[in-house]
Amino acid sequence: MIADYYILLKIEQSTDLDVIKKAFRKEIAIYHPDNNPLPDARTQFELLVEAFEVLSDSNKRITYDALLSTQTNNKPVVIEQEEHYKEWQKEAKTKSKKYYDYGLDELLLFDLFILNGDVLDGLLSGTGDLIDGLTEGLEDVFDLF
Repeated sequence: MIADYYILLKIEQSTDLDVIKKAFRKEIAIYHPDNNPLPDARTQFELLVEAFEVLSDSNKRITYDALLSTQTNNKPVVIEQEEHYKEWQKEAKTKSKKYYDYGLDELLLFDLFILNGDVLDGLLSGTGDLIDGLTEGLEDVFDLF
């Protein structure tokens, strides 16, 4: 069964990316280990990362919306779409493990939510040193200008 990311983030299906980001920030702050030590908070945190990863990517969102519609109307799911969904879940699980280990302030400071988390992945990968990662990541950002 496919999770309803719109319900999870408490947003409408027609919501734009800015609203998705705001909803994600709000919900992730509630379930981050800095604010919520309960065991089920981690599961919710992982689902929120998964929801954001899918809804913030326009191509994934189109496929997801089709899957959700199929499920809602009790129609058979296209195997290829279901395989995409499972792949997204794996990707999101990997990212959520990484994000879960960082402080909430760090995640919000570096805005985990820009470019579908790819900027943060670049900042926090490699050496594991936050300052080194920040320097390298900012150089990449400034190269864009």
